[in-house]
Amino acid sequence: MQPVFLDVDMGVDDALAIILALQSPEVELLGISTVFGNVPLGQATRNALQVLELMERDDIPVYVGADEPLVRQLVHAEAVHGKTGLGVAELPEPQMLPAGNALDFLVAALEGRPGEVIIIATGPLTNLALVEQQQPGILNQARRVLVMGGALAEAGNITPVSEFNSFADPHALHYLIKVGINMTLIPLDVTHRLGLAAEVIEARLSGRDDALACFVRDATRTVIDFEREHYGFAGLHLHDPAAVALAIDASLCQSETYVLDVETTGELTAGQVVVDRRPLSRDEEREGYPIDCAMGVDVERFMQLFTHRVLGEV
Repeated sequence: MQPVFLDVDMGVDDALAIILALQSPEVELLGISTVFGNVPLGQATRNALQVLELMERDDIPVYVGADEPLVRQLVHAEAVHGKTGLGVAELPEPQMLPAGNALDFLVAALEGRPGEVIIIATGPLTNLALVEQQQPGILNQARRVLVMGGALAEAGNITPVSEFNSFADPHALHYLIKVGINMTLIPLDVTHRLGLAAEVIEARLSGRDDALACFVRDATRTVIDFEREHYGFAGLHLHDPAAVALAIDASLCQSETYVLDVETTGELTAGQVVVDRRPLSRDEEREGYPIDCAMGVDVERFMQLFTHRVLGEV
């Protein structure tokens, strides 16, 4: 089993990513850390605890992380994910309590199993930047850091050029790119290809009234309504589950290395991932840092994996 640590901002697709990890025998989920993002930190922590209890996995600890970005003003995405971050789903108040501080646990997990743990970050990267600042080099004790974020050639989803996670804390992403951690970026260029239609959800959950089926229906409704209204797509994109799927099966994506950086201060471009695509003869002349980026994805295999494990048998 692959030991994994999830760092989440607990919108709908974060919840689906957690469920995918829990339903995957290849994954040993060591813990979950929460960060501001789709919703405020307190709500994100509550959501993580609720989803674990929904899945009857109160053995997995939840750790509390950063409640604001390194520099920029706080932003949330409640218009997409609903006020609670879980659409219109209503889950019982969690009986579990947070297990402690996210930064402390990250350090302990990486030092306890150097070279083994995959960190999957599906929200703003503030927790990871803070832990790396606190203990330089600690993230290079991870086997890999899989980051859902950014948009390279694809349009943004919060501004014309920026993806939400990179926009919410561009300074954190810039810092981690600059210090050179063992990171793979999973941008919108991949996740915008992973659209799950509302009709597929309904068909797969037809006739079911179990707690998981009811949660998936209610949680996804708000995102589907948002995507239908703004993008004309009656469904949702599986941004965060893509990062979990890559930890399960690395062959699902094809990666390329790009020299890139992140715009941190632009009025219209904050959070934009800028790739130096100039036809230079020497890479050392390029502006930015070499980063592994997932750019191709086996859509059919990914969708089969996700629908089978999260939505269940046909």
